[in-house]
Parts: sequence; C-alpha cells; structure tokens
Amino acid sequence: MKTRLIILLAIASAALAACDSTPDEWTSTQAPRQLRVDFQRLTHATAFPSGSAQLAQGERDSLLGFLHSAEVSPDDTIYLEAADEDKLSNNRVSALVRDLSRKGYSLAMLPAKRDAIPPDSLLVVVERYVVTPPDCPNWTKSPNGDHENAVSSDFGCANLTNLGLMVADPRDLVMGRDLGPADAEVTSLAIQRYRAGKTSPLAGTSAGTTYNFVPIAPGGSTGSSTGQ
Repeated sequence: MKTRLIILLAIASAALAACDSTPDEWTSTQAPRQLRVDFQRLTHATAFPSGSAQLAQGERDSLLGFLHSAEVSPDDTIYLEAADEDKLSNNRVSALVRDLSRKGYSLAMLPAKRDAIPPDSLLVVVERYVVTPPDCPNWTKSPNGDHENAVSSDFGCANLTNLGLMVADPRDLVMGRDLGPADAEVTSLAIQRYRAGKTSPLAGTSAGTTYNFVPIAPGGSTGSSTGQ
C-alpha cells in the first residue's frame, strides 16, 4: 500500500511539473521572420559557325530553351558579352538582338573580356534578384504557458510573404533606386500657384458643370436626378 502511494505521488509530481513548464528556452532565432534576397546570374554560351554572324538552327533552339528554363520575362534584361578579339562581334550582336527583340526581350551589352569567352561565341547573361519568403506558418513556439505575453512565432509571417510575392523587383528590397531628374523651376511655380489659389481646373471640367446620374431605387426601378 505504501509503495502504491509513493508511485501515485511520483506520477502526480511529474504531471504538475509538466503543467508548470514555460517556453523560456524558445528564442526568436527559431522562427526567423525575414525575406531572403539572393543575386542570381545565369549564363549561356551561344556558338556561331566560324566566319558567320548567323546562328545555326540548333544554337537558336538551345538559346531559346535556356531563356525558357530560366523563366526570363520581358521585365528581365538580357546582357550580351562578346570576346575581346572577335572581329564579327558587332554583326553577331546585331543579329542576336534582332532575333530576341522580336520575341519581346530587352537586351544590353556588357564590356568584352579577354580569354573569358570561347572563340566564335557570345555569352548570354541574365542577372536578377530572387526573393524567398519565410517558412510560414511557423508554430515553433507553443501557444500555451506564455507568461511573458509575447507575440506568437507566426506573427508577421503573412505580411512578409505577401510583400515578397507582390514586389515587382526584388532588388528594391536590397537597395533603393536613384531619383529621376526633376525640374525645380516647374515644381516651385506649381507650389506658388497652389498657395496663391491660381490652380487650373482639371481637363474636361468647369465650375458650372452639371452632373446627371440615375439612382437605383429599392425594387430595381430607376429615377433621374440632377445635381450641381
């Protein structure tokens, strides 16, 4: 009987210890909430027949296959890089730009490099930034027994995931863009006219315009009204 009582007390003590446990050992590093942005550089060497500026049929299909597998879109810029001593590089670049521009791609040139590109070849380069959202949902932190009343490990995951999915250019998450040129004189005059109350009305409107609208009454009937 005494032995049985001791066993029951041990079980009860273990149960109470489990209920009283707290997630003090959990840290925010177990649930990192951040977007990862990686720079990606893809290359493809396109070969030309010796002494020719026109791609062979097989090379053209290989290049288009590379662009398709890399999921290159019109928003991406395709860079062309020629060998430093290629005398036909200008003609070959022109032919390639003509073919790819017809398919909606945007192209630009990179400086030629010595001994970096095989003879009779053009290097096709795709450079871009790729964003990876956090691993969501994240419930590494137990929702029970949090005596510090801290946020859950999943807090903010949806916002970061949506930001990563909607950003047009992931490079903007790494560095900002330079402001475009602005005409300070035009901007200053616009502010002066606004402060002086001399702004121009919007095109197609005037102070005496009458707006006609047809409200929908309950039951689906319509009536006409005129407002000013």
